[in-house]
Amino acid sequence: MTGKRGRPSAAEADARDERVVDVVVAVLTGEGLEALTLDRVAAEAHVAKRTLYTVFGDRAGLVRAAVRRQHAYLEDAGDGASDLRSAARGILRHLLGDEAIGVHRAITGAAALHPLLAREFYEQGPARAQGFLAAHLPTDARISPALLFTALLGEPHRRRLLGLADPLTSPAIDAQVDEVLHAFGLDSSDQARSGRKSSSS
Repeated sequence: MTGKRGRPSAAEADARDERVVDVVVAVLTGEGLEALTLDRVAAEAHVAKRTLYTVFGDRAGLVRAAVRRQHAYLEDAGDGASDLRSAARGILRHLLGDEAIGVHRAITGAAALHPLLAREFYEQGPARAQGFLAAHLPTDARISPALLFTALLGEPHRRRLLGLADPLTSPAIDAQVDEVLHAFGLDSSDQARSGRKSSSS
């Protein structure tokens, strides 16, 4: 057991940080950005406020950590997203879930009052997702990563944001991905892989 003044182990620090992000996501999805304060997060996560400043910085740092969690597919892309279809599925699995939808609503609702935070949300979220897609597009693709990202989220994302639909099942996500990739002539992951190989040869 770590002493009161001792440094936490790596596992303890990871667990602490996950606990903090759990609280941040819960506040954002339940009450919105204005309800998110360092004092509240420190109290509910049972973490010293000084630790929050050290690890996460300010409130924007807390939001940044919550956004990173919604884009976790970027971290484990090496195994699970070796082709365009898998990459697209990873994006939809994460971004159409309850947590991601709640965080998106919170930031969108506060964007007019917090434009810098909104910009950072975009850069840490949608912009990185588009870069992820770009890395999996064949070199001769006739669609931009931004357009593909928009098409993939499409109506399911809009309906989720408005509270008109439940989270998509895995078969529904597969169907959405397949429909979009087929519409743009990208429905062969072999084509995507061969395009990347030819660019590196």
